[in-house]
Amino acid sequence: MTYLQISLKHITIITFLLFVNITISQEKSLAEDPFELELHSENNTIDRPWIGRSKKELQEWAKSNLHRKLIANREININEHKEWAWFRKSGLGIFLHWGLPSANPNTGDAWAVMWSEKKEKANRYMEPAENMFAVADTWNPEKYDPNKWMKAANKAGFKYAVLTSRHHDGYALWPSNYGHWDTGDKMNGRDLIRDYIKSCKENNIKVGLYYSGPNWHYEYKHKEFEFPKTSKYTINYKHEKVNSIPKLTPAMKKAETEESNGQVRELMKNYGAIDVMWWDGSILMQPDELKEMQPNILVARGNIATPEGLHQGSDENLKTVNECGWWWEMCVKSENTFTPNWHYGIENETNYWSTNQLLSELIRCRAFGGNLLVNIPPKGNGEMMDWYYQLTDDMEKWMSHSSEAIYDVDLVAPLPTLDKTMNYTTVKKNVYYSLPDDNNKILIIAVDKPDCVALLRTKENIPFTYNAEKRALEITISKENLTDLPDLVKIVFNKKQ
Repeated sequence: MTYLQISLKHITIITFLLFVNITISQEKSLAEDPFELELHSENNTIDRPWIGRSKKELQEWAKSNLHRKLIANREININEHKEWAWFRKSGLGIFLHWGLPSANPNTGDAWAVMWSEKKEKANRYMEPAENMFAVADTWNPEKYDPNKWMKAANKAGFKYAVLTSRHHDGYALWPSNYGHWDTGDKMNGRDLIRDYIKSCKENNIKVGLYYSGPNWHYEYKHKEFEFPKTSKYTINYKHEKVNSIPKLTPAMKKAETEESNGQVRELMKNYGAIDVMWWDGSILMQPDELKEMQPNILVARGNIATPEGLHQGSDENLKTVNECGWWWEMCVKSENTFTPNWHYGIENETNYWSTNQLLSELIRCRAFGGNLLVNIPPKGNGEMMDWYYQLTDDMEKWMSHSSEAIYDVDLVAPLPTLDKTMNYTTVKKNVYYSLPDDNNKILIIAVDKPDCVALLRTKENIPFTYNAEKRALEITISKENLTDLPDLVKIVFNKKQ
């Protein structure tokens, strides 16, 4: 079968892992151990579920069949929320997991404090909670320079950033008046959040804050440190197997909630405009309450769909979410082989995406109508890894000739990828930007003959074949015209329009 003989009914789509819902006691709605996520397997066999369903029917199907992080709370009407237009236009954000776990390169993530039999059998590193908490007594990042991070991010094309103001370990990166587990108590009042926000604004990066509802440190001697739970015994903060743990009292629970709510209000009131709120674990305040303090804030996690990792963000999943009319943002670790590291771990020094991989993933996300929020974790001392600056230099060069295919593109369904083509293709009115496949080919069906086909990087015209009967466009790029970074092909239809 030749390329031109392929029709829609012949197009097959590789489906990736969909993860079943996991019931979590304390942070039931959102938080999931990355180690546990990696162990789940595919349980959906429906191919191209958007075909033959109305938008409403597809939304109901998605709510019953897709992972909860692929479900948005509502459709957002951009005409009613023009203050959020920047988010959809920008497409690319940097996720900065940074905190106590970053200071120990063997840890790699706050989730290391959660013990499980599966982790133990897999020889995964686990650190008793009390050990990680003790890091706060000495952690004071002497090389913290967020302006250097953001300056590099800006030139590379990142439009917004999201920093973990408080992760599940509960340590607040600013001197809070609520509680006694923050930089005010441990760093003589040093405000890491203020420096971050100032740097974002100076470098034209929209400000995002991640905040974890769960606080594993609060009254931690009254909390279990096992996930998932086992019925045989329970695990305490020292990772000891015990029969029982003293429970949190109602007064303790109330005080913990008041402390967290107070901290969120500080973040919303004391640092100027905040553009994005990114909940994890649980949602402490509804959008209307946040809006009273930050009129233009966009709630990402907890409002739009936020698939986590390539296992949730497969092609079909992202296409389905877009066809449902939901906004979405893919949050993913910049690594080649799985680790549980969202914070800095020693493996991040060698196990990381190339520039080609990051840009290809960005194109993929934009082709399905969403954003890419890629995690690049700073070191515990406040430095970025060396490869980050090489990455941003390479991205700056690529953006100089190909950014038009990424920013301010059409995001509303239907989009051509998976329906008209298997090539990742972004759209801007009457222009397609297509990424050649591994054989340097592009095939698009059900389209008119283009007026112009050119390599976006060089603007040089490229020969193509068009089958008028099948309305099929075929393009083959010679290897000599390709580089080590994604080379998009710009296809212009109806040039006179």
